[in-house]
Amino acid sequence: MLNSGSPLNGLVRLGTSDLMEDIKITGGYKLSTNLKDNEWLLNYQNLKRRFDWGLTYYRNTQENFFEIGSTNPILLAGKTFTNLYQGNVSYPFDVNKSIRFTTGIRSDNQVLNASQQLPLTLAVENINTKYAVSHLEFVYDNSLNVAMNIYNGVRAKAYADWNRQIGKKQTAFGKNTFNVGFDARYYYPIYRNFIWAGRAAGDFSFGNQKLIYYLGGVDGWLMFGSNIKKDGSDKYFNSNNPPANDNEYAFQSLAVNMRGFIQNIANGNNALVMNSEFRLPVFTTLFDKTINNAFIRNFQLIQFTDLGTAWNGGYKGIRRPQIAYNTPLSPFLPGPVTVRIKAGGVGPFAGGYGFGARSTLFGYFVKFDAGWPMSGLFKGKPVTYFSLGLDF
Repeated sequence: MLNSGSPLNGLVRLGTSDLMEDIKITGGYKLSTNLKDNEWLLNYQNLKRRFDWGLTYYRNTQENFFEIGSTNPILLAGKTFTNLYQGNVSYPFDVNKSIRFTTGIRSDNQVLNASQQLPLTLAVENINTKYAVSHLEFVYDNSLNVAMNIYNGVRAKAYADWNRQIGKKQTAFGKNTFNVGFDARYYYPIYRNFIWAGRAAGDFSFGNQKLIYYLGGVDGWLMFGSNIKKDGSDKYFNSNNPPANDNEYAFQSLAVNMRGFIQNIANGNNALVMNSEFRLPVFTTLFDKTINNAFIRNFQLIQFTDLGTAWNGGYKGIRRPQIAYNTPLSPFLPGPVTVRIKAGGVGPFAGGYGFGARSTLFGYFVKFDAGWPMSGLFKGKPVTYFSLGLDF
C-alpha cells in the first residue's frame, strides 16, 4: 500500500506499508525557497507485535554565519550539515498509555564556504561535533479526532532527554545536557464541533551544556523576507536580547505559542507556556449538510489567549519578561543604549490575546493569527502570523 501524505510544515511525505499495516516505511523531504537549506527523512517502523520498534535517518543542511577569531572576530558564511541516526522502541500498557524510548547519534559538521577570503577559510578546520542523544517519555492519550484540528479528550506526556557529547571535539564546560519537560492538552466539546482547547507545557534544562529556549511567536511560522523592517526594527526575532553568557548552550529551541510578540522576547534554559483556544469550525458546526470542498469544510475561527515566560537558573529566577530596544542617546550621539520595558502580561508571565482563522489550502493546513500583547485593549497594531501545522 502506497500513501502520499499531505505536506505538513512544508515537509512532503511518501509512505508504504503492508496490507495489515504492520510494517511501515516513510520518507520525506523539505526543499527551502533558496534550494540550499533542505531536509531529508527516512523511517522504518515494525508494528507486528505489542513491542514496537523502528529506525530513522534524518539529514539537514543549514546556511549559517560563523564567528572566526577571538581578538578581532569576523563573520564568515558557511553551512552546518546535520546527520541523525536513530532507533526507537515503544511499549503500550493499554489503549491509552505507553512508554517510549529513542536513542541515536547526532553529528553536526560546520563548514566554511571556500569562495570567501580563501587563505583564511582553507586554514580553518571544519568543526565536527557528535552527540549521543536519548529521549524517554510516558504518553497518555484518550483523545478523539472528530474533525480536522478538532479533538475531544486529553493528551499528555512527560519526558526526559539526555544528550552527551562524544568524539574528539569537546568543550571546556563538559559533555552532558539534560532536559525534562511536560506537555498536557485538554479538549472540551462545547457545541457539536465547537470546542475549547487548553495547553500547559514546560521545559527545564540543566547539566554542563544546556538548551536555550526562545520565547515568542508560533510554531511553523512562515517568515517572508529579512528580519529587519524598513524602520530598522526587528520583524521576526528580537536581536536586542542576547542570551546570558554564564552558560554553555549546545542546542536551541522555541517556547511557543506566545502570540502578540515576536521570537526572543525572553530566553533561558527554562520555559513555561500556557495556551487557550476557542475553536469554531464555522460551516460544519452551523450546518448539517455534507461539504465536499476542503477549504470550506475545515474553515475555523478561533479566539486565543497565551501566557509564557523563559528564564535562567532555578525557579527563583522566574519573572515577567522585559522587551529590549536599542535607541540612540540623541540625534548627535547615536550610541547603542538599551531600553528594557516590562512586557504586558499577568504576574511572572508575558501575555497575548487575539483572533485567528484556519483551513486547508493546497493540501496544507494554513493558520493565520493576529495577536496583541496584554498591555492594553487592542492597543497598537497586532503581530500577525502565517504558519503551517495542526493543533497548537
